[in-house]
Amino acid sequence: MAPLYWERDFRLWVRRLHHCMGGNGLLNFIKIGGEIEPFYFCGPEKQLFGCYHAPRAEPSRDCGAVLCYPMGHEYMQFHRAYRQLGLHLSRAGFPVLRFDFFGCGDSAGNGEEGKLDQWLADISSAIGEMKRRSHVAKVCLVGLRLGGTLAMIQGAGREDIEGMVLWDPVVNGTAYVKKLRTLHKKMLKFAHVKQKGDKKSGKFTEILGFPFSQSLLVEVEKLDLLSIQTKPADNILVIQSDEEADQKQLKNNLENMHARIDFLHYPAPHMWTWIEDFGKVVVPYEILQSVVSWICEAYT
Repeated sequence: MAPLYWERDFRLWVRRLHHCMGGNGLLNFIKIGGEIEPFYFCGPEKQLFGCYHAPRAEPSRDCGAVLCYPMGHEYMQFHRAYRQLGLHLSRAGFPVLRFDFFGCGDSAGNGEEGKLDQWLADISSAIGEMKRRSHVAKVCLVGLRLGGTLAMIQGAGREDIEGMVLWDPVVNGTAYVKKLRTLHKKMLKFAHVKQKGDKKSGKFTEILGFPFSQSLLVEVEKLDLLSIQTKPADNILVIQSDEEADQKQLKNNLENMHARIDFLHYPAPHMWTWIEDFGKVVVPYEILQSVVSWICEAYT
């Protein structure tokens, strides 16, 4: 699950040098465009790749944003949007950390090793790294799709999450996996290389070009955000852009937990169709600006 184009190549180059030099020393001197600092954190066996956006405005805010990526093809599709979101938030005075989950992107491990418990632990590690680097007291989690689901689960299990942005989170895991399989079948109709037989063998299943272990699919299918009864954060923004995934029931459930909820509806069906060339994905700037504005108003 690699990022797009020049940044992808740059990060692969950095990773090779990091491996050869045996430490983060080199990464401490490299910044992309003067605004993004790539680095690795966590232990040597399960290193996570992160990009830190230092606050670019004065005074800096006493709140850091941790961006939780979606998975699989959605990671690729929205990588550029998340990068832009990180830049805009940092220019508004917020320290920002976006990171790759274990087994994803440029982090250690491979796609077949992905597990929900590990990814929840990764969010906790990212929160700790954000606080260590920026010395902020408050943290806002921003999660898209499965990243939003994991952010909400993580927030419900701790008491130090001030704010949360849930952008089309996966509310029902069974429905999500079913939709992924449907998109995969549609993709195969237009694929240049025809699949021979069922790309499913034993432990792994290919979905839209990414391997999913059978155990992970079972874990994802069990996800149900409506079953959570503990408030994940004091201030929550719920964004719905996928018309097939109604977020209003989640909004009502969060309101019953006495959290302050804002709900934004941005119909964008084109974002949720399969696209072969990720370079043609349009960045949803209206949504990004709404996220930045909401976080700025919440933490002035």
